[in-house]
Amino acid sequence: MKSYTTKNFRAASPTVVALGCFDGVHRGHAAVIAEAVKIARERSLPCAVFTFREPPRNYFTPNAAPLITDYREKQRLMRALGVDIFVCVRFDAEIGSLSPEAFFEEILLGRLNASHLVCGFNYSFGKGGRGDTALMRHLCEKSQIGLSCVPSVNDGNITVSSSAIRQAVESGDMELAGRYLGRHFSLCAPIVGGQRLARKLGFPTINQVFEKNILIPRRGVYVTRIAVGRRNMFGITNVGIRPTVDDHTLCAESHIFDFEGDLYGKTVRVEFLKYLRPEREFSSIVALSEQVQHDIAEAKNFITQTK
Repeated sequence: MKSYTTKNFRAASPTVVALGCFDGVHRGHAAVIAEAVKIARERSLPCAVFTFREPPRNYFTPNAAPLITDYREKQRLMRALGVDIFVCVRFDAEIGSLSPEAFFEEILLGRLNASHLVCGFNYSFGKGGRGDTALMRHLCEKSQIGLSCVPSVNDGNITVSSSAIRQAVESGDMELAGRYLGRHFSLCAPIVGGQRLARKLGFPTINQVFEKNILIPRRGVYVTRIAVGRRNMFGITNVGIRPTVDDHTLCAESHIFDFEGDLYGKTVRVEFLKYLRPEREFSSIVALSEQVQHDIAEAKNFITQTK
């Protein structure tokens, strides 16, 4: 898959283009992309995705909704879905000023060389989001290119959406978030240095800091699966500020079961499987150590039951 971060990208040949913000690349998004990939394969054309680093509304809103996936994770997921060309640009004043018609002509036809477009049922485009799927269909018919509008994906009576996933993650309901996503919610970030206190207590940990504007799970302790290279191992992860050791940096601190090695500086993916308990301050390091041993036992019991 070839990736581009400039809106000046020009496709050398006709493409089938999937359109959307795709924050989270959840089951609804995957349905849109899968349809685009299918049509592209049938026509022997490359499948392209045109998307933004952040939802366009974040450009206008001071208290922007946190991102479920950063650029790197979105890129990885697109590759796994079979996308050939990934164009992920920043929404700015220039692109935000384009009318729906200008966006269609300049970006979709002029730069992406679209021969067929695929979008979700509620896709909007152009200045102020004034363009909708009805206008998109009119423009496609006028330009004699195809359009596929993919219906919503539902989980029971709930439409799978990025906002529903954010609510689930922020409440610690990782099982529900995983159902909506089609995979476990995860944090992918480099390992940073810590106080190494946990190592002295017999359960060494790795520390990861959340990037700005990234969705942060409810504070507390989780059962997690940690990908280290090609190995997938289980562990527990505390999301919080570690008040007992007087460290007020918000981070994810993970203890990987039965693992020895130095991971500092490496990028590791932590998948959140189940919420165990809230973060709290303990009266002593001994009390903290006893609780961690209890958390480890509870996590291992959960892992055994779900295998």
